Amino acid sequence: MEIVCLDMEGTLTPEIWERVALNTGIEELGKTTRDIPSYEDLMDMRLQIMSEKGIKLSDVQKAADSLDLLPGAYDFVSKLRKDFQVVILSDTFHDIAKPLMEKLGFPFLLCHNLEIKNDEIISYKLRHPKAKKQAILSFQEMGYRCFAAGDSHNDIQMFDVAEKGFFMNAPDKISSQYPEILSFNDYEKLRDAISDNSIFVK
Repeated sequence: MEIVCLDMEGTLTPEIWERVALNTGIEELGKTTRDIPSYEDLMDMRLQIMSEKGIKLSDVQKAADSLDLLPGAYDFVSKLRKDFQVVILSDTFHDIAKPLMEKLGFPFLLCHNLEIKNDEIISYKLRHPKAKKQAILSFQEMGYRCFAAGDSHNDIQMFDVAEKGFFMNAPDKISSQYPEILSFNDYEKLRDAISDNSIFVK
């Protein structure tokens, strides 16, 4: 059996924090791992701004709930699940991602946890400093072959250890740094590429 490991934001859904920035008018909150490769640095910045500006967890949840999936994402995931196990490996948080997971049909999600008090995000707990890479290594240790797709700097760790990695919806400023990694903006073409590299799907 093979597992397809997919990033969430930017790959299957819009960026939640970009919508938070739009809703609050705080431009800095719209930065993502496309801008700041270290997720810990990014989250530390977000939490500091939220504390200073009084932005609550419910504000972030409202932003997530207002988003639709990227066009074609639901069908892409549904078709993949016919031939592969599908796991969402995301540097997001369970408290934030739930409405988008519902729209995707609740696939298996591995992400991080928030520490919350009275609707305020106090802190966060990362599952692992390189959670995406560690998840794939663990699947492989159990005998699974893994494919990976994502759009940003923090997805390279997946590509480094997966049987095959692909960019999906990555901006040119990122994908151009890694010309050896196939880059797609079309879900059907990505699905075909994954199937072509499978040893089970004919």
